[in-house]
Amino acid sequence: MKESNARVAAVLMPLAVMGAALAWSCGSSDEEAGGGGGGDAKQAFTTTVYPSLAKECGECHQKGQRGAPVFLGAGADPSYTAIEGFPGLVSAPSISPLVQKGVHSGPALTATQADNITKWLKLEVSARKLQSDPGTPKNLRAAFKAFGECMDYARWRELKLDTIALTDTEGNQGKCVSCHNYGDGSMWLSGSPNKEEHEVLAAETFLKLREFPYVQRLAIGRVNAEGTFDGIEGARRILDKGNEAQQPQANNHPRFALTSELAGNLTTFVTETISNMNANRCQNVTVPEAGTD
Repeated sequence: MKESNARVAAVLMPLAVMGAALAWSCGSSDEEAGGGGGGDAKQAFTTTVYPSLAKECGECHQKGQRGAPVFLGAGADPSYTAIEGFPGLVSAPSISPLVQKGVHSGPALTATQADNITKWLKLEVSARKLQSDPGTPKNLRAAFKAFGECMDYARWRELKLDTIALTDTEGNQGKCVSCHNYGDGSMWLSGSPNKEEHEVLAAETFLKLREFPYVQRLAIGRVNAEGTFDGIEGARRILDKGNEAQQPQANNHPRFALTSELAGNLTTFVTETISNMNANRCQNVTVPEAGTD
């Protein structure tokens, strides 16, 4: 009998330990168990993300039309719960389908909508202790490279930025390209009134502006209060160069002014490129052929 009781105790003891472990696990906090959502992240979803998703994506992803996966409910709360339960949606912006599937058979998200989703997902990643976004540039050189790789030639041409090189300077001192052709004067601008020649030169200019050091004419680095690298922003170098204070030297840079349309378009292009870079939306950018060396 004693041997029988000992065998029963030997079997029950591990089960009791396992039960205690399971009870502790179920009762542990979100932080100890890997983290959960809610708080600021859920508030951001409710106020800035859900309205956009409901408007742009609800027709397919709430009703399952066109075979689309259903991850939206009848309101913010049920949608949040559904997205939490859908594998892979709540993850770093660089891998979440909510960001990377922005351009598909359905309507594309605007840059503002995509930025709001990106900000929300970063809050979720932090709250849930998920893997952070691996695509964020860690230093200025990496940021310049990422910005250049995110520049889209089709958008550049759409905004007529290939015509900047042909901007006239004041005092009949020629067009910008006359001094900055092939990288002269620390700026690479090439262009021609001849259509066929312009196509080649415009492509060359775009490719050079994607690279260091010329990319600095479009974007510059930013640091935080501690002096640590904190991303990049628009340089305004092209916009401000033509209006800087003139000095009494003969080799002064001549004054010039981009048209209001070009100035606005250049700001738009840089802002969009930085936004796309930060949200890792650069997989389908168009780039001209490099041509012959």
